[in-house]
Amino acid sequence: MSNSRVLLLAVLMISALLISTSYAAFQRSFMNMQIKINEDGSADIKKELRFYMDNTDSIELYKLSLRTTNDLAGWRNRIGLNDIQFHIDTSVVPVESTRIQPLEPDTCNFEKTACYGTFLFDFKTKAPTNESGLFKIERYIKPRVSSYKLNVKALSFETALTGDPYIPERTSVEIILPPGASNIRMNPKPAEYGEDIPNGATKLTWQGRLSLANAELYFEKKESLISEVTGFFSDLQDRALKWIYSTEGIVLSASAILLVVAYIWLQRSGRTTR
Repeated sequence: MSNSRVLLLAVLMISALLISTSYAAFQRSFMNMQIKINEDGSADIKKELRFYMDNTDSIELYKLSLRTTNDLAGWRNRIGLNDIQFHIDTSVVPVESTRIQPLEPDTCNFEKTACYGTFLFDFKTKAPTNESGLFKIERYIKPRVSSYKLNVKALSFETALTGDPYIPERTSVEIILPPGASNIRMNPKPAEYGEDIPNGATKLTWQGRLSLANAELYFEKKESLISEVTGFFSDLQDRALKWIYSTEGIVLSASAILLVVAYIWLQRSGRTTR
């Protein structure tokens, strides 16, 4: 095949792909973001994006992407939905262990010319360190009690013309609290409760459209006695190891070893003499 024919074939293939993509239409239906808080301040986050494909080109492009695309940027470029992102400021909150699990098209019409799609993915945020993290933890504000405060600025949703962040329409953010949460404060109020949030509440939901200009989530968590004892001995072990590997620890450990060796040598020398 001549070079001109190869070039012509490549141009035709690219043109066909562009034409197919231009006719593809993906319409956002809703998005749910679930944030499950762990006791160390890390979080397991699951996201579900539901959308509508209104023609066969969209459906075929989606099916092709199921086989060929395995990263968030690729999916976002393919189907053009900006909600395919973390919605977390990764410069402030490190993320890891991302898993992408898009589902097959469903709820199609009789002619299979329109269907719904579901894009699922999950990831983890690391436990807070210094100024980073999705939550700020203050340990032992009372005996065995620590406080947790959501870093609202780490959430990355839409921004209004006033500069205030907000959760857009047809979007929900579910926050799963660790067992035994108490003294819970949340602003704006969650969908599940009115003025007062009871101790032991497990799920709080923000429904968009909702301004996050003065948003807050605060709660306290009391450690079990077993956790406190385990933490005490773990901390004691860490301190002991740090001391052993310090300059003073190395010198004293070496001195102790020398004393033991000298004692054993003297004992053996005494037996030999007798």
